[in-house]
Amino acid sequence: MRVFIVEDEELIRKGIVSMVDWEAEGFSEVAEFGNAVDALADLAERGADLVITDLFMQSLSGLEMIEMAENMEIDTRFVILTGHGLFEYAQKAVSLGVRRFLTKPIQPEQLLSTVREMRQEILEQKRFKQSIEDTQDKLREYYPIVCRRFWETLVSDDAPGEIEIRRRASVYDIALPSGPLFCLAIGDSDPDTMLPQRLALWRAVEDFFRDGLVFLLDNGSELLAILRGSVKQRELQLFSSAVRENLSMDIWLGVSRIREGLGLLHVSAREASEALKAVLGIADNPVSYYQDIQLIKGEESAYPAAQEEKVLEALRYRDTADRSVLDDFIGAVYECPVGERSLMLLRFQVALYRLAESSGASGLPPFQPVFRPESRREAFDRFVTIAEEIASEKKGSQQREMTRIVEEAQRIMKENYADPSLNISGIARQLHVSQQYLSRLFRSVSGMTCMDFLTKTRMDAAKELLRGSSVKSYEIALMVGYNQPNYFSALFKKMTGLTPKQYRLENGG
Repeated sequence: MRVFIVEDEELIRKGIVSMVDWEAEGFSEVAEFGNAVDALADLAERGADLVITDLFMQSLSGLEMIEMAENMEIDTRFVILTGHGLFEYAQKAVSLGVRRFLTKPIQPEQLLSTVREMRQEILEQKRFKQSIEDTQDKLREYYPIVCRRFWETLVSDDAPGEIEIRRRASVYDIALPSGPLFCLAIGDSDPDTMLPQRLALWRAVEDFFRDGLVFLLDNGSELLAILRGSVKQRELQLFSSAVRENLSMDIWLGVSRIREGLGLLHVSAREASEALKAVLGIADNPVSYYQDIQLIKGEESAYPAAQEEKVLEALRYRDTADRSVLDDFIGAVYECPVGERSLMLLRFQVALYRLAESSGASGLPPFQPVFRPESRREAFDRFVTIAEEIASEKKGSQQREMTRIVEEAQRIMKENYADPSLNISGIARQLHVSQQYLSRLFRSVSGMTCMDFLTKTRMDAAKELLRGSSVKSYEIALMVGYNQPNYFSALFKKMTGLTPKQYRLENGG
């Protein structure tokens, strides 16, 4: 933890520092400041857990510093030093959230007691905040997976009842559709035609059924769309024709019966799949309705979906491919009959390429399905190469995204520097990242802190105004985002070595 001692009387400041064994009390860094301007600049850049500050100082008072820190949403705790007879000023401090005061002359035992109380509060706040951040990060990371698994469960044979479905949706913050629903199964009898373009087919389904699409799942041999309301056969035939013309694919569609509610969605999914299987590749009409056909059932080996998901999750959250989970998946495939292996490996390859697309890994070679017989070792080596390329591409995509976030933060600061309420916390919210992440990322990519960049942007604007106009210094302060003209003047001098007036005189303003 870090503590600032802000006091313009050096003797008092040094005395406070020497009264406490700060390291023993959990504070690894103690920073001294003879004025509030320097303290606020450092506070905005690096932050501090505790600030002990005098009330009355030149250029910027302790109360002004606290008020500006609050406006900048700097998360820290303040202890105020007050003299006898001056406690009435503490009323303003109370309104700013200050809850601890030390009266001069300071007694060592009083200081130590206050420091320990503050340390305990800080640690409790840190634990609580970390718990909240960890929970939020996990929710953000896993929300797409949670959504997919939620809908996969609803169309599986183990689907829960209506009440349990709504309870889970509430827990996971998943919006449920209202009104009647049905399922649409989409398949192609020729994998050599369909699978290389499966990603394009996925996007076509999303585009065509955009208004009614609740969720889209890939069951390997088919796509399963959960849709609201109803759809006319003419529209489904139009979709089939559009896919044939634009993607050079012949597809068949299986349509379930329409039902209210979610409790029987798994029945609708089975009906759509059975309707599709009955006509796949053999019927002239591309659209098949469950109620119009005789069910045709066949036995198939179970696809190792659980092992596949482990491979995909390892690629989502790591920079390297996990060979062990990949080997488990390949082993499970090669325990199935020979005739089913090729289609299973094709389904897996589609899943890998879809993951690559969603992760921004766009540099993979074109999709090349393999239908010749492969040994288990050959299949493993082939998929290790694909997985490692995805991991490498994803890492590069992440670097590009990091650069984009920093550039966007810089744009926001350049366009809004005149807003005195502009702060790093607000910028982070606009970019949907945490303040801590943005601060680390900005320094890593740009070589300077967010606050340094914002201050430089404001000072560059102030210099231009000083050179090219006769506007008063206090007005310029307001124009570049500072409500406190004294703070602006002190900061300007710190950065340029000149007061605003001196800078104007030297630069012909």
